[in-house]
Amino acid sequence: MSSSLTGFPASPWSAEFRQLILSQPFRIAHGASSERLVLRLRLGEAIGEAPFVPYYPDTPEAVKIWLEQREPARFWTPEEEVEAPSVVRLAADLLRQDLEAKKQGLAVWEFLGQPNPGGMRACRSVGIPSDLEDFSEQVRCFSRQFRVLKLKLGSGNSAFDEAIVAAAREAAPKAVLFGDANGGWSVPEAAALLPKMEKLGLAFVEQPVHHAGGIETWRELHAARASHSLPLYADESAQTISDICALAGLVQGVNIKLLKSGGFGGALARLASARTLGLGALLGCMIETSLGVTAAAHLAGAFDWIDLDGHLYLANDDYEGLAYDSEGRLQMPGRQGIGAIQRGEGRF
Repeated sequence: MSSSLTGFPASPWSAEFRQLILSQPFRIAHGASSERLVLRLRLGEAIGEAPFVPYYPDTPEAVKIWLEQREPARFWTPEEEVEAPSVVRLAADLLRQDLEAKKQGLAVWEFLGQPNPGGMRACRSVGIPSDLEDFSEQVRCFSRQFRVLKLKLGSGNSAFDEAIVAAAREAAPKAVLFGDANGGWSVPEAAALLPKMEKLGLAFVEQPVHHAGGIETWRELHAARASHSLPLYADESAQTISDICALAGLVQGVNIKLLKSGGFGGALARLASARTLGLGALLGCMIETSLGVTAAAHLAGAFDWIDLDGHLYLANDDYEGLAYDSEGRLQMPGRQGIGAIQRGEGRF
């Protein structure tokens, strides 16, 4: 297919889906995954990637139809792009920023006027385990490099969630740990578990209650907690700037991702709103290749925490870009634009 993106001269662009295979199934409260899919858009040497997420509304079929409906050799109007599926908006924005930064001979973070992301300490996520002994060994292994670990919770068994955290604390006594329930707890479960999580030394808990309950669920949790000392971060509940504003006073931070934000500009706008409200900020990603994760990493210097390890779960990551040193600190690729380059000779 060929056309041009909003703000670009008429030029052929290409779109393609790529199937991603995980090295092993990754389980969270929403379910387990062994494969994922990404959309890629390319214009000349510039490229953007966006991931499909099983519990998000975009489907490959709908995206394919939207792209095929664009007429050849004409601009996408801003109105069209606003109405596009979120993965299209994100891939187009990354493509745009990659192209413009390369034109100026800059890395994207420099082009956007952001702090240098190099040296930021990242976390490594661990999925919900089926065996605590294997889990403990995995935590010990990860903690040799990463000083911050993110524990996926929301197993459906409160006692097992508590055992997960206890096992991680024993396996990595010096690591900073935080939990992510992905909305897997009810309000009573969360109210009962959070004091236990605090005693086990979690730095904070992300998305304890399901986003489908809206802001009222967060108010119920706020009222139900006997103590409010363990910080809470919102992820699925913090999709828009309005969401972030509504959560002020109920959470201490938000998880900001490029996919939720529609691109760099949306992510920075959400970050600015969070800062105005006195909230902490975690920069997250989805399971995607080094192309997509490296793109997100260009914003890392402005965040308190970074969770950028989605590429590390893949058996077929066909790009290389960001890396982590022996202490889990972010190392940027040092190239213009997004800076990720393809492995091997294939275009995709």
